[in-house]
Amino acid sequence: MSEMESGIGGRVRVPARRGSRPARPWGASVAKQRIAPISYLRLLRAGTPDDETRFCDAMRLRLGGATHVLPVGRARAGIYLLTRFAVSTGRNRVLLSPYTIPDVVTMVMLAGGEPVFFDFEADSTASDVAHIESLIDQRTACVMVTHHHVNEPRLADIARICRAHGAYLFDDCAIAFGGSIGGRPLGTLTDASVFSFSSFKFLNFFWGGMVTTANSEIARFLADIMRDWPRLTAADYLRPARACLIYDLASRPLPFGTIVFPFVRRRIRKSGIAQSLENARIETTSLNATLTARPALTAFAEWNSKLDRIDGWLEHRRSIARIYGRHLGDRMVSAKSAGIALDGSCFVNFPLVVPEERRDQVCRAMMLAGYDVGRNLYPNVHRHPKFSGAAGSSGQVERLSRSTIFLPTHLGVSAAYAEEIAGKLIECVG
Repeated sequence: MSEMESGIGGRVRVPARRGSRPARPWGASVAKQRIAPISYLRLLRAGTPDDETRFCDAMRLRLGGATHVLPVGRARAGIYLLTRFAVSTGRNRVLLSPYTIPDVVTMVMLAGGEPVFFDFEADSTASDVAHIESLIDQRTACVMVTHHHVNEPRLADIARICRAHGAYLFDDCAIAFGGSIGGRPLGTLTDASVFSFSSFKFLNFFWGGMVTTANSEIARFLADIMRDWPRLTAADYLRPARACLIYDLASRPLPFGTIVFPFVRRRIRKSGIAQSLENARIETTSLNATLTARPALTAFAEWNSKLDRIDGWLEHRRSIARIYGRHLGDRMVSAKSAGIALDGSCFVNFPLVVPEERRDQVCRAMMLAGYDVGRNLYPNVHRHPKFSGAAGSSGQVERLSRSTIFLPTHLGVSAAYAEEIAGKLIECVG
């Protein structure tokens, strides 16, 4: 089985044309995108209540015994639940980064929140603390920060601002399970945290996630809402499982190297790099039945089967990131602002800042040389017509979304390959 990076990829071996340089050996192929090992047959098996108990106990052991663990059928439901709690105080503004998927903002709105966007520091995914401080007021219910390739380094400063204004602080840890700041694990550093365990995450099933909090009031509020939620069924998981299987098969070395990537390269040679709008697509438009459901018991069985491997997978990503860092560290997104959060970061990818006007040129050169690299993880949702009228600003986020290239850190990336792609990128960027 393989493991996925959203929008980033690996090296692909392609056949040589007559008269061209000989192709590299097929045995060294690296697929475009790698999906974390996942059991499709799990849908045919029944989990047990003991599986859920074991999972929640393991999470409390990992995060501390005082942590409340509330599993949700879909991770974005955690955003909805926490927003509902925050706005129950009589305030309704939710400060969040626009560097995310549109569905996160939709969940805020479905819960009765008014999104207000704060910006990043330059060439960084670190929140602009001064901007947050200028936006927060007595109408602010909560501030929601997101951890990216490196964790949010200004979390303590943001927490201080929230306390001063009586607002809650939540963090979106969707791609940061296993991360920490100053030796303390994510999931324990804010009033509540949301984790995702869907198909393309470290710890995964086709859908799923959890909310963690040490605040008993928040835990009771969420538990009361979820008390009568049904469990997702095998039928509910079929759509994401089908999409996951297609992606998994298409990204395996043989089909990707012989069909998928050659097709992509032909299109690039003919038309250049197309602008993908996929990350800006709104999937969630209403609070449908899958969003008000708990995970199936079989999901817990799948997650439990991987818990002992998570830290090893995480260390692999960090080791690959260290290799990239030796060659390209000064170009890494957040290079100047990572600070205390760097060592405990998860590096689901390794993003680099390149000149905006040259990004597509560099990507084209890398892909024509046989390397599939990504251009962006998230869009700037503040530009989306549905959210463009929201308060706040996003100039730095917009620049970041137009000037980044992503390198892979997944389990299919070896130390030798990391050295190779870093060298090739330096050659292309200059």
